[in-house]
Amino acid sequence: MTSVRLDRSGRLATVTLDRTTRRNSFDLAMLSRFEDVLADLGRDHTVEVVLLTGAGSAFCAGTDLDELASLDPSTTMGVQRRTAELVERWYRLDQTTVTAFNGPAIGSGAILGLASDLRIAADTCFFAFPEVGFGIPLTWSGMAILADLVGADRAKRWLLLSERIEADRLRELELVAEVVPADRMAAAAGVLTDRLLAVPALGRSMTKRTARLAGPRFEAAAADSYLGALSVALRPPGPYRKDRR
Repeated sequence: MTSVRLDRSGRLATVTLDRTTRRNSFDLAMLSRFEDVLADLGRDHTVEVVLLTGAGSAFCAGTDLDELASLDPSTTMGVQRRTAELVERWYRLDQTTVTAFNGPAIGSGAILGLASDLRIAADTCFFAFPEVGFGIPLTWSGMAILADLVGADRAKRWLLLSERIEADRLRELELVAEVVPADRMAAAAGVLTDRLLAVPALGRSMTKRTARLAGPRFEAAAADSYLGALSVALRPPGPYRKDRR
């Protein structure tokens, strides 16, 4: 079974994170598969809307910390560069993108979902950013995106205190357009994507392009790969604190 599924239905494509044994956290194989999916979507001019969601009860638990801890600094730097580029490529897809947060989104998993054009969440969803507690920063261009969406001070507090942000608060901050019961998630996502597909594609595409001018400043996060690799190399000895995840 592939860790990232790509399913097409007419003008709609659905990307499903499917590594449920690890709460859909990204390892190197999953990262490579998502890169391939993005390349495929970039070539497919028949798809107009792309829905991103997770299999099982979680959306994405971010980076697989067990694998990350086993990497040398040089490899870690390469991974951090690729993950930052992955988020930017998702953000800049020509198609309109929608995230359906079907459950908890942890660290970089939340960042990937937030890089979509529109977002909805199940009532079981929450965000958490435990990276600082592990002795590493939030990468994947995370600070740039959070600061753009909720302000730098609030984003900094979330990260420094490893705060948990519940679904209702996500709606209050307009990080998601709607919160629905988990068992209605698929239906709600279908309603939203149908509404988008009913709008002429050119209008959606041009709106997305102009909105990029005010979007996350990915250039500001250019040092992510260096900082990520350095923090892994310098972090205190011992296992990652999995109890914080």
